[in-house]
Amino acid sequence: MRTARHPHARPGLIAIVITLWVVIAAIALTGTLIAAFAQEHPMHFSSPLKIYPVTQQIPGQQCPPGVSGVVGQSGSGPVCYEVTAGISIKQVNDIHVERATTGGYAVSFSLIPADGKALTRLTRGAVGRAFALTVRDQVVAAPRVDAPITKGRVLITGNLSQGDADGIVNRLRGRAARST
Repeated sequence: MRTARHPHARPGLIAIVITLWVVIAAIALTGTLIAAFAQEHPMHFSSPLKIYPVTQQIPGQQCPPGVSGVVGQSGSGPVCYEVTAGISIKQVNDIHVERATTGGYAVSFSLIPADGKALTRLTRGAVGRAFALTVRDQVVAAPRVDAPITKGRVLITGNLSQGDADGIVNRLRGRAARST
């Protein structure tokens, strides 16, 4: 006995194939859009970020005569950060505040490749030393380098509050710190 062909089976199969193609196209388009928006677009600083290795910290509201340094605040008050030759950063791929794994907040920024290589050279022999991050000759932060920065991504931690982290980002971008 022969079975009769179902005349509606073919349009159903065509509908399934078309639906699959639409789903595949939607997935491909979504992936393309995600990749396009995920690409990093350099952000130019209004004033360059200068990063200097710190050779010593001298308490006081000004640097002693003959000392090449910048004055900033430390946990114990005003301090002169004696510095050596550093680098100047004019743009970054990304800068933002994020939750730190140890609690609190952290400031993260990623450098363009050329600046990332320069920072790698600068930090390679400076593990355990502080670095002064300055904008317009004002110290924004002076974090200690825990390991050479080899991938161009800087993470400033220290159990920062969200307000402190936002303030650092604003100052790095060259904006005045907000008063709280």
